[in-house]
Amino acid sequence: MCFPLTTLGKAGPRGRIARRNVTARMRRGTAAVEFAVCLPLLVSLVLGVIETSNAVFVQQAITSAAYEAANVASATGGTSTAATSRANSVLTSLGINSATVAISPTVTAQTPLGTTITVTCSVPLASNLTAFGYLGNPTLKYVIKTAKL
Repeated sequence: MCFPLTTLGKAGPRGRIARRNVTARMRRGTAAVEFAVCLPLLVSLVLGVIETSNAVFVQQAITSAAYEAANVASATGGTSTAATSRANSVLTSLGINSATVAISPTVTAQTPLGTTITVTCSVPLASNLTAFGYLGNPTLKYVIKTAKL
């Protein structure tokens, strides 16, 4: 930057003001560079937090659906069909797409008491997240075992 020497070299209030203006202009440029360097990092951090929060929500949703299905299947008179229907309704109400619910063994009204029932809920993560794709495409899965009551 080019300033007349008479302004910068003078002792007194005018000279100090001129030097302060030069320093302020230089600092504004520094702040712009720091902002340009930090902004992509901050945006990536925020998007990563959003993506991770959505993944935690999906995991909690399939956990709730598996518990609901296990509760229906293990109750007196409960069947696999009713349990699967209950799990799918929970998942649908929470906005979860492409979920699968498996109940083993098939539960009917004649299933003996004390039979161990396994409920497995699984969801591909990519179909339930935003388009950022930070977490890839894992399949979340929750398995619960209960006894027929």
